[in-house]
Amino acid sequence: MNWLRVFEAAARHKSFARAGKELNMSAAAVSQQVLALETHLGRPLFERAANRIALTTEGSDFLPTVQISLGAIESKAASLFARQRVERVILLASQLMAMSWLPRVLADFERGNPSIRVDLTMEDSQRKAEQDLAIRFGEEPHLVRHPTWLMGMSHVVMCRKEDVGKIKDLEDLSEYRLFDVAAHAMGWTALLNYNFGPMYGSHLRLEIVDTTPLALTMVSQGLGLAIGHVPVSGPLAAALGLEICPVLPKTPGPGNYYLEQPVNRPQRSAVLRLEQALQAAAQISMRAT
Repeated sequence: MNWLRVFEAAARHKSFARAGKELNMSAAAVSQQVLALETHLGRPLFERAANRIALTTEGSDFLPTVQISLGAIESKAASLFARQRVERVILLASQLMAMSWLPRVLADFERGNPSIRVDLTMEDSQRKAEQDLAIRFGEEPHLVRHPTWLMGMSHVVMCRKEDVGKIKDLEDLSEYRLFDVAAHAMGWTALLNYNFGPMYGSHLRLEIVDTTPLALTMVSQGLGLAIGHVPVSGPLAAALGLEICPVLPKTPGPGNYYLEQPVNRPQRSAVLRLEQALQAAAQISMRAT
């Protein structure tokens, strides 16, 4: 590598002396390094005359490859080892959080904290990494008083924009497939019973799906309606072109998100800053909804 750097500088400056000045070497040392490279290659790279050097044909052909290779090595080294100066925080979250509310929040956080990068992983991901911070979800009422509480949720009906005017009353719901997320405590039956009494749960066309992102994606394709949870599902619903259907009021429901750090590990400043940023962003989202 030294030989190549010295050769490139000498060829660019067309002078051993000027190359030596750039590399903080003597002209004699530059000449020795170039000679070592020439000996290794078995061909002269420069024609030497009094106070003048010029590239041979082989040297001229060799120079572009050397310059491209050195540039690629320096660029790759900079990109790889610059990362080591950035502190990384591993954040674990649910699929809905990771696909909806978090991306913009984390982008804003990293823009304001250029020395921190957040690696976002989803629950049940194949990537196995010990998280520095996790966003947990639970339906126990006491979680609203958790010291690192993040946000609660309200339930709304999500539909396509073109379907908003078609759903004027509860009877219109019977014309649509209603996607229920299996793991959620409050599905369509519970939501309708809560607002209008038990009579509205008997004529529903319910279909069970695994996750809220899947349910919202199916709604965006005109396949039915789904329950959205604001504010957490708002960004994903907006990206899919969905709107809140006013046939049902926004209904506070069970479920709270809260932050959790691993026990028996020292608290890092970067993790604390991320925790505070998440809580501040959650407050803004809660007020907006």
